[in-house]
Amino acid sequence: MNNTDALNIYNQKLEEPEFKRIQDFMLNNLGVKLSPIKIVMVNSRLVKRLKMSGIYNFPDYLNYALSPEGKRSGELQCMIDELTTHKTEFFREPEHFDLLRERVLPEFIQNKQSWLKIWSAGCSSGEEAYTMAMVLQEFKQVHTTFDYSVYATDVSNAVVVKAVRAIYPAVNLKTMAPDLLRKYFLVSKDEQTELYRVSKTLRDKVQFSMLNLVDTYPFQPNSLDVVFCRNTLIYFEDKAKREVVSKLLSKVKTGGYLFVGLSETISQFSSDIKQIAPSAYQKIR
Repeated sequence: MNNTDALNIYNQKLEEPEFKRIQDFMLNNLGVKLSPIKIVMVNSRLVKRLKMSGIYNFPDYLNYALSPEGKRSGELQCMIDELTTHKTEFFREPEHFDLLRERVLPEFIQNKQSWLKIWSAGCSSGEEAYTMAMVLQEFKQVHTTFDYSVYATDVSNAVVVKAVRAIYPAVNLKTMAPDLLRKYFLVSKDEQTELYRVSKTLRDKVQFSMLNLVDTYPFQPNSLDVVFCRNTLIYFEDKAKREVVSKLLSKVKTGGYLFVGLSETISQFSSDIKQIAPSAYQKIR
């Protein structure tokens, strides 16, 4: 690609017919509703894919990405990766982890249970799942009969790969408690990189995989104690949101918990739950 080709790509404008194709694909295949105001965002993100694929305009790019060949080559997944949001951080919305630590785990032990299964649905690059593991590992050190498994899934292959690598820049850990940082992170020997890797103790406890929340879930009914699906449902249209909530709850044990983002509410989608705290629900039947 010469400089003229590159310039032409960056000058490409996503027109309404192509944006409508993208909207329909995201809604029908991922349950994600892209509002009309997102056209500029979609334009800027997909320009990068035009450059990487060497296709000089949006109509031809979409014809390729949405074709069987585009799926086989991985370009469709690359497009999905660009169009799905992955904002996250360690101990994001900390009140949920306080509730996990102060109510859910003591209750679990009181009920004479020993192995807790927790799922981070929409795990992004892994910060939430590793935060779960830190909280559970701390609890395990005090309660020796307790153990746990963390499952973590995301629709984006790119962020799941990052999560498995478990390497984060120092800036991502600036709010981490010093004792947790020392205990659960390994610092790079190269002082100039300022990179940290999650310890093997935690990495071994988290199982990452790709999963589209509108597809079939790999868990048995009533098999999970806690599910976090936070700041994900806001991207779904109402019909898909209702279906996802129903599917999530089908995997939670009676008495188990479902956490959503602080800007989200799900009471209207099920009579089988009660709200116990902001955006925290217990399955009652």
